[in-house]
Amino acid sequence: MMQSAGLFCSLVVAAAAGCGPREGLTDAGSGADAGARDAGVRDAGARDAGARDAGARDAGLGGAGWTRFELVGGEVVEGEVVATYDHARWWWNPEAVLTTAVFDPRQLHPWPDDRSLRFLRSTEVVRELPVARPDGALSYTSTLRASHVELQRVPLDGVAYVITGGERYHLEENGYGDFAWDLVRRDSSGRRFLRDGAANEDYFVFDDPVFLPTAGVVVEVVDDAPDRVPGPTDLDAINNLVGVQVYGGFYIYLLHLRQGSVPSSVTVGARLEAGAMVGRVGNSGVSVEPHLHVVMHAADPRGDPSRLWSVPAEWTDVYAGTGRRPRLRDFVVPTSGMYLSNTPF
Repeated sequence: MMQSAGLFCSLVVAAAAGCGPREGLTDAGSGADAGARDAGVRDAGARDAGARDAGARDAGLGGAGWTRFELVGGEVVEGEVVATYDHARWWWNPEAVLTTAVFDPRQLHPWPDDRSLRFLRSTEVVRELPVARPDGALSYTSTLRASHVELQRVPLDGVAYVITGGERYHLEENGYGDFAWDLVRRDSSGRRFLRDGAANEDYFVFDDPVFLPTAGVVVEVVDDAPDRVPGPTDLDAINNLVGVQVYGGFYIYLLHLRQGSVPSSVTVGARLEAGAMVGRVGNSGVSVEPHLHVVMHAADPRGDPSRLWSVPAEWTDVYAGTGRRPRLRDFVVPTSGMYLSNTPF
């Protein structure tokens, strides 16, 4: 079953939105996590590293400054740079191009009028220079908090482990995964699976129920793609998924769901509350082992073609920490090696 409600959302179904590395999931934590294979360490430049963090670190009115972009043809775009995407790293059709996400809070509106994010290719930028933030203009982070565009719960009950955050192979997924999280389960010894991990059923997270982390309107459902046997990825595989529109052009997507696990009530157009059960963890799509891929996307209606991009997001009111020493976080951007839960642990 595949349902899609818009021009942008169906793009996430295909392999270009894949959410697994070519070689294997990489655990940033204990070396005891048997079976992990390194998918490559990111070689980030200063500009890229700073841009990726900008959306999460600035919560005030001042904070990160604005940038003025002068484009071919004379158009001018001003706003806060919240992300930079390096096309040279991409799995599909790599090229020596950067795309920069520029945010203007004054343009945030209900869909289809939201134009708060502009995605600029380096080939169309003639010049860029710093400018002052307009008086009263909120930062990206503060704007999203005020609009409740955030993840309000962990989508798995119990303790989840972030095996990969916005790094490594997520930066190779053609702009669909730069700020995503891959969630698994680990036991006290750091293992993710029983026996040799050759079957999906060996993995502690497999078939666990998945809950919507924030309220939204369902825009896309895929439920009929087969679960793959753990092992090397197939870049043409299809992901089972549920995507919801949170506000404006911002969406939350949950990928790699188990085939046939999405409830019949989860249909395009349905409005669901945070905590609604939307499927079970599987191993569908571009994935080497069962895990849940969580990502916030933003629409790029000006793109050719129109598409979605992974953008920075915060989680709120969750327990988070490393080494199983969590604390309740008002807001947190989870990182690799972090444990997450909705309750103390």
